[in-house]
Amino acid sequence: MKTLDFHSAMFQANLLYGLELQETDFEEIGLIAWNFIGNKDVKTYVLNLLVDQTTHSVTLPCNVLEIEAVTYGYEDWNYTSNKYEIGDITSQFTENFIEGSKRTKNPLYISGKFAKYEQVGNTLYFDNNTYSVNILYKGIHLDDNGLPYLTDKESIAIATYCAYVKAAKEYYMTMNQQVLQKMQLLQMQWQKYCDAARVGYINQNKMNEILDAKSSWNRKIFNKTYKPFK
Repeated sequence: MKTLDFHSAMFQANLLYGLELQETDFEEIGLIAWNFIGNKDVKTYVLNLLVDQTTHSVTLPCNVLEIEAVTYGYEDWNYTSNKYEIGDITSQFTENFIEGSKRTKNPLYISGKFAKYEQVGNTLYFDNNTYSVNILYKGIHLDDNGLPYLTDKESIAIATYCAYVKAAKEYYMTMNQQVLQKMQLLQMQWQKYCDAARVGYINQNKMNEILDAKSSWNRKIFNKTYKPFK
């Protein structure tokens, strides 16, 4: 589970390798290492954004990986009529009531009709005069500073990468053979920690192949730890 602040890797680098990294330099190098590792803690988000009425656009958050849906307004503008003791409720009020009821049942539900848009970079542009849009998207789980959370293994791997980068810079400036040996050692350590930090994803087809090798056809059980008999 990712629970460590991104800067925990900077503290590890300074403590274990005697570096004196500043936050800005560390974040630049650390994010390169984090991308090399490749683990992405992805979550599904629902967002409501006001559309800029001058440009007819919205700016997406920095953590967006994939947009699932963009909607606006109400799904059905052909109002229905419900009768209560207070009399007929207007269609819009009824629609609001129905949409609010759906949200309480499914936190990832987004109301409205599908919007036509054009994406340019991290900006969505709309043809019509939409006041606001609902966006359902998959994004990286980031902290309030826009940085990813880390596991223990990711933290030590990033710290080692920072030490490797510093040694590489020193070697190319001095061409010192002792520094070269240090750089090569750190490079091997970085590759080792990077591989250890990576989390592989196994889909259901691959899991089926693994279970074929571990059990007979009628004994496949998913999400079960296989241990040898004593």
